[in-house]
Amino acid sequence: MKGPKPFSFKVCPGCGIRKARSEYYAKLSTVSHKCKPCALDDMRKRSSRYIGKYVARQNAWKLNRYRTDAAYRERIATQKKATYDRRKQAINEARRERWANDPNNPARLYFRRKDVKLCTPPWVDKKALLAVYANCPTGREVDHIIPIKGLIDGRRVCGLHVPWNLQYLTPVQNRKKKNVITERDISPF
Repeated sequence: MKGPKPFSFKVCPGCGIRKARSEYYAKLSTVSHKCKPCALDDMRKRSSRYIGKYVARQNAWKLNRYRTDAAYRERIATQKKATYDRRKQAINEARRERWANDPNNPARLYFRRKDVKLCTPPWVDKKALLAVYANCPTGREVDHIIPIKGLIDGRRVCGLHVPWNLQYLTPVQNRKKKNVITERDISPF
C-alpha cells in the first residue's frame, strides 16, 4: 500500500509551530491536519453550529425503537441495572449525605410537608395558621412548641400543627432545641 511517507515533524497550519508527530491525532496511516490543541479549539468554535441539530431526530428514533423493539428494551434495562449495581454504594452514600446535610432536599421537604399535613386537624383555622407565618418577625423562625415528630423526656410525641402550638424563635434557639423538649418546658407552672 502506497501512501504518504511517515514524518517526524510537521508545521501546524493553525498555530504555525513545528511539532512532533505525536502532537497530532492519528488518522489511519497519517495524522490530522492540525495539532491536537488547534483541532480541539477549531472543534469548539464550530460545535455551536451543530449542537441540537440532530438531537430531536435521534431522540425520536430511540424512543420509537424502545417502544417497538423488545430486545432493545431488554438490553437498555440490563445496562441500567448493571450501571446501578456498579454505582449503588456511591449513589446511596450521596443520597444519605444529601438527606443529612441539605435542608432543601426535595425528598426531605416532601416528608416534612406530609408530616405537617397529617398533624393538621381538619377543624383548624387555616387563615390563623397562615397569619402566624406571615407575622413572623425578621430574624426569627416559626417553631412548634411540642414538636411534630419529637421527644418529651425520651418518650415519642406528636404535636399538632395549630396556631397555639407555634412560637417564634431565633435560628440559633431553634437549632439548639431540635425536636427534644422536657415536661418542664411545656408545663404552665
